[in-house]
Amino acid sequence: MGACVEYEEQASLHAAEALEGEEAARFQAHLESCAACQAEVASAREVLGQVALPPQTPVEVRAQDGLGSRTLAAWRREQTRRGMGRRALGSLAAVAAVVALMLGPSALERLKAPHPVTTPGAVQSASARDDVDAETLAAFEAWAGLDPLEDDGSGYGLDEDLTWDDSDLDGDFDLGETL
Repeated sequence: MGACVEYEEQASLHAAEALEGEEAARFQAHLESCAACQAEVASAREVLGQVALPPQTPVEVRAQDGLGSRTLAAWRREQTRRGMGRRALGSLAAVAAVVALMLGPSALERLKAPHPVTTPGAVQSASARDDVDAETLAAFEAWAGLDPLEDDGSGYGLDEDLTWDDSDLDGDFDLGETL
């Protein structure tokens, strides 16, 4: 025999202890006088008792006690880590922008400056450069005009003096002549 039709749902809720307030008081008053609803509540409690979880162990209670605060702390750490990554990326972008602003004008000038057209194999004279003085240019041109050395230097010791000796030059070579 089942519960009264109008109290069938309330019997299940009462067995699960889910009824509150005036509704719980009204059903409790009906339950005292109705054997069918009493049987329905007892049957529902038996079923719910079989599916109920066992009582928590002390370890589970301790783990559950601080769960909210630990979860919040982990979330805050993750947000802080993400924020640091964003700040680092923003700082890197700012540094790149400063470098671009500082180097940009000189790079643009180099791109806009006319480049001399040279043919392959042609050597551009160093005199075209303004930052090379005449004495250095003459010494370089004198050096470039010499014959290649035949000695690879393997016969010299580490402590041996390898200073330049002017007596090795041909008598007709002028250090100031150009190529």
